[in-house]
Amino acid sequence: MVELYFDGAVRPSNDDAAVGIFCKNSAGQVIERTFRITAENNHEAEFQAFLKAVELAEELAAQGESVFSFRTDSEAVSLAVEREFAKNKGSKFILIRRFERFSRLPLAFVKWIPRSENKADRVAKEALNDF
Repeated sequence: MVELYFDGAVRPSNDDAAVGIFCKNSAGQVIERTFRITAENNHEAEFQAFLKAVELAEELAAQGESVFSFRTDSEAVSLAVEREFAKNKGSKFILIRRFERFSRLPLAFVKWIPRSENKADRVAKEALNDF
């Protein structure tokens, strides 16, 4: 099983934003990825983090991985993916494209976890400071 932790981070004072992904594949290898993004708030950054995590899962599925556990400390993202619905128009636009791609993964689910357990929190914060 692949564990995909994802998180977004925003520094409102200067509009810096980043996404961090911490992934452990079925062989136990760790993959960390960071991305600079454009986001007006942390909520939007969290949804963009989900998009990047789906893209990584697609890469890993092409390499033979078949079970994906997405983990997030954003209840809004977790619920939106579970229900395939988002109230916010911006989030809805972002997610519609990914719901379809997420549903094509062999076996995938999203689990809400506390921030203290989100291994991508550190990665996203480091990325924000590096950019």
